[in-house]
Amino acid sequence: MKREELLYLREELKKEIEKRERIKELLQENHVQELITLTSTSYSKFIKDDYELLLKILKDYKVTNTNNIYVATAAYYPEWILNDGLKNIYHYVPIDSEESEAKNYVNIENGLLTQAWISEQAYDRRIITSDFERDNIVLNPYNLSDNNNGYEEVRRDFFENALKYGQEESKQLLLKKYPRMGAK
Repeated sequence: MKREELLYLREELKKEIEKRERIKELLQENHVQELITLTSTSYSKFIKDDYELLLKILKDYKVTNTNNIYVATAAYYPEWILNDGLKNIYHYVPIDSEESEAKNYVNIENGLLTQAWISEQAYDRRIITSDFERDNIVLNPYNLSDNNNGYEEVRRDFFENALKYGQEESKQLLLKKYPRMGAK
């Protein structure tokens, strides 16, 4: 992301943390406690951790220029079935499986999904997995097509570290922690 975007996120997070602290103060007041009790409301509804606050900010804010860091979130091969029309079923396999014909990648900064295919002949697709993995930083935390292969964990690590130490340090920490696919 651009330096200005990181600065913006830091400032917005600071504002949200200040709001959270004020909410904590208000929750100590008797009338507020009574209201919470009467409405059977949970305190957790009001008190969010820093990352939850950041996700709230990112929901309405789009990072424009990313570091091209992705998580391989799924690998699969399609099967076409003729039964009352043509139906496509996807069989999910481990990310590095030889059976895979396609993979999904999600950018950790802006959340955009990219689909790539193993070969150029596969369904006449334009993005090839080997090219994509060569040209971008693609992480494969658990080698699973379940639970987005740890995408949220990687995203959280990136943003928390970027806010504390800067983007370059955060990127290096990710590369140390998670296996990379297609590295040069």
